[in-house]
Amino acid sequence: MHAPGADRGEAARQRHPLARGIELLTEMVDSEQDRHGVRELAGRLGVSPSTVHRLLTDLESLGLVSRTSNGAYRLGLEFLRLAWTTTDRFPLHEVSVQTLRRLTERSGESAFFGVYSDQRRQMMFTLTVESPHPLRYTLPTHEWLPLHAGASGLAIFAFLPEEVRSALLGRPLPRSTDRTPTDAPHLRERLETIRRQGFAITHGERIEGGVAIAAPVFGSFDEVVGATGVTLPEARFDPEDSTSLVAHVREAAARLTGHMGGTLDAVGAR
Repeated sequence: MHAPGADRGEAARQRHPLARGIELLTEMVDSEQDRHGVRELAGRLGVSPSTVHRLLTDLESLGLVSRTSNGAYRLGLEFLRLAWTTTDRFPLHEVSVQTLRRLTERSGESAFFGVYSDQRRQMMFTLTVESPHPLRYTLPTHEWLPLHAGASGLAIFAFLPEEVRSALLGRPLPRSTDRTPTDAPHLRERLETIRRQGFAITHGERIEGGVAIAAPVFGSFDEVVGATGVTLPEARFDPEDSTSLVAHVREAAARLTGHMGGTLDAVGAR
């Protein structure tokens, strides 16, 4: 099954085995499974089993995947070595957790960080720190989600290049709840407002009864790479508190942007 947006890169992947190999590794990393069959991966990538088998053979020769005793494949030791080395040199995960904990402490609400995939043109929550309140929302992690539903997605959507925004607005916009925006002209106006303000606030647009405030996080070249923010039950949301919540969220986004761009070190997150 093709992911939304995957069709635009299919021709390029047919010509570039390296791109297809990286896409294959990405599928294995994103999956909750630790072992994968050739046909399963072929179905997820939308290519033939023979193509996947050739890619896996090449990746296995580099140690990036390994074969199990029953013929399945998993990430290899060389891939894990590269991941561990990168984490040690660029401790973004640790920094992000510290930043989210600080955001939860200051706001009293659950904090999140979501990443954007330009290939899929979707977002995924990768980190959350839950509120100490007994009544709170738990966000779905490691699940690809559309950008038009929820503050986190809108905070990303608003800062994408114009051609990407136009392409996404030209597609069907399915509802997650009754409040999910699905009218493209209205949504375009809203994205412009979010772009001017630098943050998004939503009420029940991804999760019924939930409020979220999010701000974009940018990478080394000023491209939007994700969003961070807070979520809380609508019953607990006080509009008078929104100014302080927005300030906390924007501070967290600035910290993460600083780390992504290399202008802050790990000490600065504490």
